[in-house]
Amino acid sequence: MYDAINSKYTYKGTDILKNKLDIKDEELLKEYETRIVAFKIATISTLTIKMEYSPERLKFIHKYLFEDIFYFAGEYRQENITKGNFRFSEYVYIEDNIKQIFQKIDIEEMKKMSFNEFIKILSYIMTELNVLHPFREGNGRTIRELIREVCFDCGYVIDWYEINHDDILKASIKAVFDETEQIKMLRRSVKKVI
Repeated sequence: MYDAINSKYTYKGTDILKNKLDIKDEELLKEYETRIVAFKIATISTLTIKMEYSPERLKFIHKYLFEDIFYFAGEYRQENITKGNFRFSEYVYIEDNIKQIFQKIDIEEMKKMSFNEFIKILSYIMTELNVLHPFREGNGRTIRELIREVCFDCGYVIDWYEINHDDILKASIKAVFDETEQIKMLRRSVKKVI
């Protein structure tokens, strides 16, 4: 759960995010969200997404995954958030910073890269988007779906369900200071399509 003082996204006096079903029980909301988003992740690959890799594509992914749960699906957060001792990017800088990150995604150039170069750029994109944390909730799942799509369009596959969830979280937290663990995880998990 994120910390935000007097969050406009939570029910008054709680850390529970306002949601479309008006669920005010944290465990029940988590269970519902997990089921719905798992279904959406399983079905998003069946969609034909004719969008360039841009901030709009990331918003589309977030909206698709979370539109049945949260009113803010597909919208950048409008408040600052922290998790533990880590403060994510100030929300006022999201628009500018996300454009810079997406300038690094050039599918045709990425197809020409060596495997190691490709993995390093994936790790960079994941880390920068994680530090930015553009959405109030669902950043990790949205970022992982974007990375899955980049891999696919470059002739690779990654199945996030084959990787221990705790290992993904630990690697992404460490990657803010040192991407080594995240790069190793990606090297083991990204496979060339034959």
